[in-house]
Amino acid sequence: MLKKLIPISGIFVFIFLSGTVSELSSVSVNLKSNLIILTGTLLCCIVSYPARLFSQLASSIKQAFSKEEKNFDGIINRIETLSVIHRTQGTIKLDEASRQIDNPFLKMGIEMIVDGYDRFTIFKTLERRYDNYLKVKRSEAELIGTIIKLLPVFGFVGTIIGLINVLNNMGSPELIGKGVATALLTTFYGLLYANVVFLPISKKLTEKTRRDSMTLALIIEGVLDIADKVNSKALAYRLRYCIDDFYRDDHMIEKDTSGIKPVLPPLKPAFKKGYIR
Repeated sequence: MLKKLIPISGIFVFIFLSGTVSELSSVSVNLKSNLIILTGTLLCCIVSYPARLFSQLASSIKQAFSKEEKNFDGIINRIETLSVIHRTQGTIKLDEASRQIDNPFLKMGIEMIVDGYDRFTIFKTLERRYDNYLKVKRSEAELIGTIIKLLPVFGFVGTIIGLINVLNNMGSPELIGKGVATALLTTFYGLLYANVVFLPISKKLTEKTRRDSMTLALIIEGVLDIADKVNSKALAYRLRYCIDDFYRDDHMIEKDTSGIKPVLPPLKPAFKKGYIR
């Protein structure tokens, strides 16, 4: 409940601050300030990044804020059930069970077991898929980090534009007031958008990526144990032990000096060595 109230409170504060500033200045000045910041940032990002990355980022933001956090126990229980089916009923029943799997990553691993791939090939294929996922998330993090950096920059650009207008119209008090308003508002809006809107979004995406990467790592370990027909209880116990490490080790996400770009967690050494057990 508290997690939902905090963002809502932040939105109300943002609206209040924007409304207060809007009352103190004209509509045209507010519009110009927002256009300078948003169009400048958008154009720079469009030139710097491929178009598909924007749609991927929008989809990730939607998933991060619309879906409830999934419990790791759900995926572990699912893997344990598949392990029991494989050990007691064989590959045919496992193939039938794989058709009911919603997670595409887990489904791909189970299908490879059914198709008879060796454990090394399964591991390398899933690891490559895992690495590709992290590359996409790093690109998204870099894009939103660039947005956060550019918003205050274009705020200062608007400030310079406003000051230039002030110097060009020293003989007209009305134009001087508009120039000063534009100069101050663009800086205000740039800082507000960067710190109140996009920085929380960046942190939310970082946490979601952290949980998703751990889920994929658990699936890799689980699929390899299913392929080896490891005892289902021992499999579940080991995966839950990995979850304990996940919650204990907060240093899995290293903080960049800028505080913006997250360093995503790689596969743990235990996962990487799993295929030679």
